[in-house]
Amino acid sequence: MAVPAGTDRNRTADQTHLALGSGVKNGVRERYRVDLPNYHADCDANYLRLCKLMPELASNHCWRYQVPGGTLEVAVLERSRYTTEVCLQASAGTARKNSAGKDNAGESNDWLQPPPITVRLYHDARMAEVVAVDGQGPVGGDGLNFSYPNPAMHNEDERQQVNRFLSEWLAHCLANGRADVDLTFGDQRR
Repeated sequence: MAVPAGTDRNRTADQTHLALGSGVKNGVRERYRVDLPNYHADCDANYLRLCKLMPELASNHCWRYQVPGGTLEVAVLERSRYTTEVCLQASAGTARKNSAGKDNAGESNDWLQPPPITVRLYHDARMAEVVAVDGQGPVGGDGLNFSYPNPAMHNEDERQQVNRFLSEWLAHCLANGRADVDLTFGDQRR
């Protein structure tokens, strides 16, 4: 998906640091400001990607995709008139195959399993926002009275980070995922 011009999403961390300054002015740390255009661009892109991954959203409740190294399951948790809440759960395969197609003993790739992500789709605004990661939300706290360090060790831009992660993860799934469906022809299942 194309990134809108002028959003500075392609800047490196050093360029962003130089552009924003050090965040300290006259010995006082500047207050964090949400980059709303980038945040909305991520949420808009996440909505479109999720709609591609969840065809027939009004009637289906679960989708399953094979991705390199495992599977992605998307399940509807809650539906209302203007929103739908879904859970994305990735699971890694149990063993890697060698070049001959056999399992390599002792080689497991399930050590890096992403946590389940709960996403709320706002159909009227055509946006999707991460509301919980690993069952813990709201992401980034309430956004008010933010102090760092805090008990949960959340960064100021936690919400932006998880929505950007979801954006990259969905792009990967769309590029490399294959729908896991059972086809039935007559009495035979394939």
